[in-house]
Amino acid sequence: MSSLVPVLSICKADGAPCGRHTVVMQVQRLTAQATIWESAAPWHRAAGSQLANLAWGFWFGGMMGRWMGVGGLLLVALFWGGMIPLTKYQLVRWDPYFLVAIRSLGAAPLLWLLMMWTDRERIKPSPVATWRIWTFGVVGNGGFAVLYTVGVQFSDPILAAILTATGPAVAAVTDRVFFKLPFNRLMVPGLIASAAGCALASIDPGAGEDGIAFGGGEVLILLSVICWSWYSTVAQRWCPDWSQVRITFVTMATSGLAMTALYLVLSINGPAHFPPAWPEAPIEGFSLLWYIVTVMVMGVVLWNAGVRAVGVVTASLYINLTPVVAIAILVLMQGAKPTTQQLLGGLLVLLGIVYSEWRILQARRALALT
Repeated sequence: MSSLVPVLSICKADGAPCGRHTVVMQVQRLTAQATIWESAAPWHRAAGSQLANLAWGFWFGGMMGRWMGVGGLLLVALFWGGMIPLTKYQLVRWDPYFLVAIRSLGAAPLLWLLMMWTDRERIKPSPVATWRIWTFGVVGNGGFAVLYTVGVQFSDPILAAILTATGPAVAAVTDRVFFKLPFNRLMVPGLIASAAGCALASIDPGAGEDGIAFGGGEVLILLSVICWSWYSTVAQRWCPDWSQVRITFVTMATSGLAMTALYLVLSINGPAHFPPAWPEAPIEGFSLLWYIVTVMVMGVVLWNAGVRAVGVVTASLYINLTPVVAIAILVLMQGAKPTTQQLLGGLLVLLGIVYSEWRILQARRALALT
């Protein structure tokens, strides 16, 4: 079993948290050793078979875990494609503090039911300090939700799109500053291409007549991206053996309670309004329910799973596909015609992702030969 130590001790080339991923050459060495053990003596056969199965289990589980995580991130891009348009639409009816509170608080019971089903046969996870749960829930998710929602309300759409596109770069800096995690510099061209493509695909040059104007909310959007990047990594580090549904449930439960308290306090003599306005049309209530189910429940669970599989920097690259997905939905459902700029932006995002994944694969192969 000591032969498995090198397998478990290698940090992945993309900077993701170290886990059950491995390098192909090391698995081949373990399998060769297992073959020798099986042929040496009858009493070695059981140990050899167990070692071979375990080695290939690590390899197969790591590869499948990564690509399943990538598949989940593609779904997240689909679910989060309508996040900014839905927020803009809902802000016409409700204030941002009510929206932040009802979204998180509304997601918590759905996540609890999902956790009761998915975790029913799992081993009881290790306990995590209460202050840690409240910290990543309130500061990470709650801080992101408040800062982002208010920022969208008071920001120029073009600058908001550009700042949102910097997610991968912000994630890399956040990981380095807060967690001292290494950054794969080979990904820099991919990060730049992805950020530029996301901004191009998001910006509508004909939307405004007064040009780009700093609205003040842009600073809040940048701070929200930092909060989200910090949360994405710290939740996996503090809860290493928790399921993603459990992590997302405690995230929404703690942030939902905190944001509800904030909403009630601000409604006394502040910018929040209590009681909240009742939906005037069924579509308004449906948009809120849709947001809770797709963005807050399914989206965050899959996001957390993707971060554990590939790391927050690579995961953020895939989320830059969000505006591309939104454009594709408009083309398919409304017959909209994408502009040349939007097509170029989508192509740059895809090139950035492909380039980064290629460089990560090269780095892993290099590790395998050492």
